[in-house]
Amino acid sequence: MLVHVVVGETTKDLIIPQVVGHMIAQTEAPGDDRPVRVLVLFLEPARVAVRRTVRRRVRELRRQAPSLVVRLVPYVSRLGLSTNASLVRRLLNVRGTPVVFHCRGETAAQWAAAISRTMPRAGIVADIRGAWPEELVFARGFDGVENADQKTRSDHDAASAILRDTIGRAGAVLSVSQGMMQWLDTMGVEESRRFYVPCCVSRPTYTAADRSTTRAALGISDKQVFAYAGTITRYQHVDDGVVPFVRALTRLSPSTHFLALTNDVAGMRAALAAGGVEHARATVLSVPQREVAGYLAAADAGLLLRAPSRLNRLSQPTKLGEYLAAGVPVVVGRATGAVGEIITGADAGVIVDVFGRDDKSIAEEARRVAELIAHDGGRMRDNALRLCDEHFTWVRYVDRVRSAYRLSLGA
Repeated sequence: MLVHVVVGETTKDLIIPQVVGHMIAQTEAPGDDRPVRVLVLFLEPARVAVRRTVRRRVRELRRQAPSLVVRLVPYVSRLGLSTNASLVRRLLNVRGTPVVFHCRGETAAQWAAAISRTMPRAGIVADIRGAWPEELVFARGFDGVENADQKTRSDHDAASAILRDTIGRAGAVLSVSQGMMQWLDTMGVEESRRFYVPCCVSRPTYTAADRSTTRAALGISDKQVFAYAGTITRYQHVDDGVVPFVRALTRLSPSTHFLALTNDVAGMRAALAAGGVEHARATVLSVPQREVAGYLAAADAGLLLRAPSRLNRLSQPTKLGEYLAAGVPVVVGRATGAVGEIITGADAGVIVDVFGRDDKSIAEEARRVAELIAHDGGRMRDNALRLCDEHFTWVRYVDRVRSAYRLSLGA
């Protein structure tokens, strides 16, 4: 039995492609090691579990993924982890069946360790999606713990201790980039226990008909469209990366347009206005996760611009697979880890330099990119779809993930 443990993230949009989509691939792919049963276990505080939005999400997931067992289990924080885990163990009712707990992050792994404590045969696979101790430091304005203040260093060390404890409990560790593989090595994860599994999609989603329909509906059929999909947080570099580049693009030609898909429409609009991008030159939308791919297909290129930093050298963002699946060539900041090498190696996009540059230099980069997309965009689109199919679909990693599962059970 395979149990994918998710704690406190039931309503996050990424759960659908990154957890449910992944587990559907495990149920559908043939092989001797195919799990006989896959349960996606959502753990939420009782006060959260009763919310209408949470219960609606669980019903939606059950409809979308009938091959999975989707279960929402509330817990009472004041009872403590051990007592709550005992209650969850009884609900699982595995009765001696070997169980692999696929844990989304450190907190889920702590739950799995407590739940499995008295199980005769259970394995834990820690799915570490990011370098959280490093992200904590970056969020407070420091590019490395050695430059941080005492409070941040202390918090970083505490977060690192939790991660090391998680690693110690896990039989195998998954993560999303080669940079993360190297970072996990410094955290003490042996190479034999590390498995590279990027953020994937279920399949390429692009069709020419959908692209044409969406462009017509948005009134951008005659435009060269650059898209951004994501949040507006510091590490996304919207203010100092995306907006200056978009401003330069839109000043090149009246036919250039910006399409932003974000959960913070007001924040993006404010950032664009503050950065000098005309209101009419941008379409900013918040759409359900299931509709993102269709809107992205309307774009001629997608922006993935992040500044040079210790954290960004480790990253391989979820939106990379989403762009590629939608047939969108990717415009990548030079500092975005190995992503630039992946994109240029496949001829599926362009690398740009936009950070620490003056307006004239950014304008020159914008012109170069716009011309490349205009002349070679069709070829890059085909290459993006090929790259997605070969390297960013869950089915390509089924065997690798099952190897991690076997390892966690000592097999």
